[in-house]
Amino acid sequence: MLRRVAPLSLPHPLVAALCAASLASCMRGAPDGAPRSASSAPVPDGAEGGPVPPSAPPPEVRRLAADPRQGSAIVLADLDGRRIAYVADEDEARVRVIDVDAERELSAFAPGGAPSTMLMLPDGRLLVAVRDAARLLVLRGGGSASSPLVVDTRVDVPAEPVGLALSPDDGTLVATSGWGRAVTVLDAQTFTRKAEHVVAREPRSVVVSADGKRAFVSHAVGQSLDVVPLDGGEPKKPLSLAGVEELMDSVATDMQPRVACQGFALAKTASGRVLAPHVLVFPGEPEVSSGYGGGQGREPEVFHVPVIDEDAASILGGSRTLRGGLDGAAARCALPRAAVTGRAGLFVTCLGEDSVVLFDSDAINPHDVTLKKWSVPAGPTAIALDEEHDRALVWSQFAHALTTIAIGEAGDGAPRPFALSSLTLVREREDPKIERGRVLFHATNDARISGDGRACASCHPDGRDDALVWSSPKGPRQTPMLAGRLEGAAPFGWNGDAPDVSLHLVQTVKRLGGNGLEGDDKEALIAYVRAMRAPPGKAGRAPPDAIERGLAIYQSEEAGCASCHGAGGDMPDGAQHDVRSRAAADTQAKFDTPSLRFVGGSAPYFHDGRYPDLRTLLVKSDGKMGRTKHLSPAELSDLEAYLETL
Repeated sequence: MLRRVAPLSLPHPLVAALCAASLASCMRGAPDGAPRSASSAPVPDGAEGGPVPPSAPPPEVRRLAADPRQGSAIVLADLDGRRIAYVADEDEARVRVIDVDAERELSAFAPGGAPSTMLMLPDGRLLVAVRDAARLLVLRGGGSASSPLVVDTRVDVPAEPVGLALSPDDGTLVATSGWGRAVTVLDAQTFTRKAEHVVAREPRSVVVSADGKRAFVSHAVGQSLDVVPLDGGEPKKPLSLAGVEELMDSVATDMQPRVACQGFALAKTASGRVLAPHVLVFPGEPEVSSGYGGGQGREPEVFHVPVIDEDAASILGGSRTLRGGLDGAAARCALPRAAVTGRAGLFVTCLGEDSVVLFDSDAINPHDVTLKKWSVPAGPTAIALDEEHDRALVWSQFAHALTTIAIGEAGDGAPRPFALSSLTLVREREDPKIERGRVLFHATNDARISGDGRACASCHPDGRDDALVWSSPKGPRQTPMLAGRLEGAAPFGWNGDAPDVSLHLVQTVKRLGGNGLEGDDKEALIAYVRAMRAPPGKAGRAPPDAIERGLAIYQSEEAGCASCHGAGGDMPDGAQHDVRSRAAADTQAKFDTPSLRFVGGSAPYFHDGRYPDLRTLLVKSDGKMGRTKHLSPAELSDLEAYLETL
């Protein structure tokens, strides 16, 4: 079911207010007599688990000439002369097929899981990454009544495929797997595996260089961007995205380091620049602070776009510099999630403020040059350009809306600052309370949550963790994972001083300088945190016999792991222990026993992040927390293999 907003053509001073009001109207319920949503129709043949028709009509799909060969939750194509948008609808586990100009949904395809990213192959087949099924699907057909989408090929990949890219010659396909910590290189015609690279945590977006020799991979957490060889001619290497903040006063200029986070998006220009929108973070000094990070007049998180020379596979030095944190607030993009380049520049979707921002993609520091900004419905997570028609399409996951914005130039050469239309798809699985909580979790500049503009998602991207250690009133504190990790884990907080999630939320908001949430909004936020989608599958890669041996060691009295963390690692004893981990700034020596659920994907470890990986933790915590000194290297590997599966 769709709601349509009439095209807008407004004088500039009225644009922001009237456009926002029009878009908000899209989010209300559909009127009586509106057509039923295509998602309510039976799942078509060819969906995951269903039969594939032996002789489906040949595809009548044409990939756009300007297709960037990079995955997105929106793919544009021509179908029988119509401009079609394929939308990966994770919440409803459907691939939506929408006639853009007619503003109506043609069909919805069930891929057997949550589709995260798609791209179109040169022959018109649609490649879909199914995030929670560790699988890629190749779909043929266009999605119309005469040419339905059906499964052509299934390709297994490591857990949580979230990024896709093709080489310029369309011969090589690269897929990133977030929870699986892998980059898989495939032949794009046969889908046979050429190589698989183990990389750092949470790889996300990927682009391929113009010569097809290397892929650039961003990470939702951590400090680096990976350069992955596709031809075997060079080793894989990380590029540090850490930056420096230039602080000036009347006496001198000070250069302060910042760390990187939220590398969800990459984009590539025709001139060979790879742009990496993310945020630079100041987590605070080691000593006790009044809140989480920041201080000294410095904004805790600031938007940043470093520039990588794809030929040299190096970051342009000048683009590492952030000038004046707070002074750069006008260029801020809170929670950047998707990016694409076009003739006008770099477009970035900003999840925290529900906007699309256009930056100068040719500038030394693109984040310093904001050209235009559009307000869109809640939760923009994808964008695709249709430059032939001077427009872009934006998928807002929270509002469940596909919005068209004008990106061409008016007579004075300035981009037209308004939305053309917006379609809202009715959800069948919607829980209003949880949906309200999701909006609150990602809301920036909500004084009830923080005093400096941060959202819950600023430190918990995708409900997980940012791998950072923040200063706090009680000492250094590593961000814990939330998604799928709350049940059976009480009490909460590193010192176990909150018996339930509600009190822990109150304490966290207070440290962030927020005024506090009450009533329905507080309950909605808690409901969303409890309902967050847990990471899919297992992080481990070890053979089953090694995992079985590791389980036996874990549960043994000699090692002592299960005595505190529970037989399966997910039922901690709820007690506080002194494991001789007190840091200089800590105000207490005893710490709560954490759940080990998903521990393999949540490095670093301990409250102050002192252990970078599981092996280091197992070796260096001997006698302080369990006993491992008696274990051989092979037995340590087995124990580590088991922990990776939790």
